[in-house]
Amino acid sequence: MLGRSVGLTEEQLAHLGDDPLPEGVYSPSEAAIVRYARQSTLHITIDDALYAELATYFSRQQIIDICLVVGQSNVVNRFHATFLTDVDPSTIETVNAPGTCPIPLPEYAKASAERT
Repeated sequence: MLGRSVGLTEEQLAHLGDDPLPEGVYSPSEAAIVRYARQSTLHITIDDALYAELATYFSRQQIIDICLVVGQSNVVNRFHATFLTDVDPSTIETVNAPGTCPIPLPEYAKASAERT
């Protein structure tokens, strides 16, 4: 839902997990952000090549902002994953609507959603 709120299309959402990212779905700067978010989330370390790619499109301040947004999202996601927080019914309805979220919910989240 966050992706939609910042203007990602359904096609872009459907390909967030693809590695490598498909050509033509994201602009070069968007693809750099997706690669950064994935790398910083899964592997923590950002290598010189990825930083240089970001620096091609963004100022140092913008890279700091990107880092903070990705980091904040990770904190929120880890909090929810740890404590299996309840989600309001309208969000569950939106996420579970056919064709709305191409990234499947993990099993524990499905069980939590079914309780509500």
